[in-house]
Amino acid sequence: MMHTNKISLVVALTYTFLLYQEGIGLNILLLNILLIGTLFWFNPKQMKEKINLGFSLAALFSSCFAALHGHFLSAFANVISLLLLAVSLALPNLSIMGYLIQGIYAFITTPLLKISKYFSKENNDEIQEESNESNPPSSANYKLITTLSTLVFIVFFGIYRNMSVGFDTFIKGLNFDFISIPVLFHYLIGFVLLSTFFKPFILKHLAEKESALSSLLSYSDYKSYTIFGVSVNESTEQLLAKVVFFGLNLLLLLVNVIDTFYLSQHIMPEGISFSEYVHQGVDALIWSILFAISIILWVFRGSQSFNKNKTNKILSYVWIGLNVWLVFTAAYRNHIYIQEEHLYTYKRIGVYFFLCCASIGLGLTYIKIKYKLSNYFLVQTNTLVWFTLLMASTSINWDRIIANHHVANAINTNKAADIDYLYKLSYAAYPAIASYSDYTIKKAYREVIPPNQLADYPFESRMLYDAMLQHVNSRTWKSYNLSNQKTLNELHEIANSK
Repeated sequence: MMHTNKISLVVALTYTFLLYQEGIGLNILLLNILLIGTLFWFNPKQMKEKINLGFSLAALFSSCFAALHGHFLSAFANVISLLLLAVSLALPNLSIMGYLIQGIYAFITTPLLKISKYFSKENNDEIQEESNESNPPSSANYKLITTLSTLVFIVFFGIYRNMSVGFDTFIKGLNFDFISIPVLFHYLIGFVLLSTFFKPFILKHLAEKESALSSLLSYSDYKSYTIFGVSVNESTEQLLAKVVFFGLNLLLLLVNVIDTFYLSQHIMPEGISFSEYVHQGVDALIWSILFAISIILWVFRGSQSFNKNKTNKILSYVWIGLNVWLVFTAAYRNHIYIQEEHLYTYKRIGVYFFLCCASIGLGLTYIKIKYKLSNYFLVQTNTLVWFTLLMASTSINWDRIIANHHVANAINTNKAADIDYLYKLSYAAYPAIASYSDYTIKKAYREVIPPNQLADYPFESRMLYDAMLQHVNSRTWKSYNLSNQKTLNELHEIANSK
């Protein structure tokens, strides 16, 4: 059995050492190795289970790309992986969504519950009776005294260091300069997070309910219900579903035909820009798929899935197919928009990811109807798809790809690049910015400046290289990542090229 508080106190030191005032890089990978190694040391049997092993590999995978790219997306995916791992050790056989809900609950409530439990009289071996004032302090009183006196000491230690130059000089002479309120606060946050990670509080009743769910849909007798005071029996619901599915199929077919016509002719409706047309298409797609899946889940929730009359199933398959058509038209709109703007952005890339998830979700909905699977099956499979795509996306250095693609298109089409947007990206975009800036300056001054003197001018690449070098020097080996080093090498090469 792992003593979580003692382990958390020790690991929090490493957490503070690796992360305090550092960027994303090698430190994320080292911290993950430590955390997962600790879990394997104290819980070897549990950690070898498939679900725990899977989340551990996902955490190591994302942390490796944090060390390679130094990108926020890798760090975010890593946090999600560790959160799921912390909960999966206590709760086997849940969906990704179930683990995520439990994890969010745990990291919000666990610190508060542990503080309450720490000072609770019911958890002490000795209980002080209020009527007897001569009794010595209980262990709860000692805990309170230790906590409050430590906090007061830390606060006044910092105050006295700032107030007295002599005292500050004396402390520095003792090599305690690393002690500061921000460092201690960072350590405290690390301890709270790690104590939750090693032993989270969970919603057991919610986990028990989810564990009882099955991916297979079992037959259940139809139970009538009322809408606006009218009783809806099975035959009424079946006829209602036919009318709704048939009408929505016709409506969506009309929408798809009109949209396809406009896209094939490369013309826009009057008074609407292409940007608005793209956003409207994506918004419509979101609502269409949400309503489509919701209605399908309601209709095929029980006895209707086992009905021999297959009309509703065929109509639902057609509706799914029409929604897939809507996905493709939305993807084509986004593609044309990117081509015209010559710029990928995170929102535009995010549209592709959403469309990919939507297509898979519609395909899984078809499988759910065809093979009489439960609604819980869709929750399990869709959340697994989202998590897998999140992990896969960490392997790509998006900032570098966006910047290189946009600059290459700007040079090839002889159009101005959107440098303001590229500057909002990480340092991975700097080489592309520097290369484009040098290209435009040399192009403008090539006729008035001798070629052998162009290298003497302080072009953007030189300034970016100096700024980047200063940025790197402000970090330590803990923040090292391969993308950072590659950026430095490329800027150095551009800055020294003639």
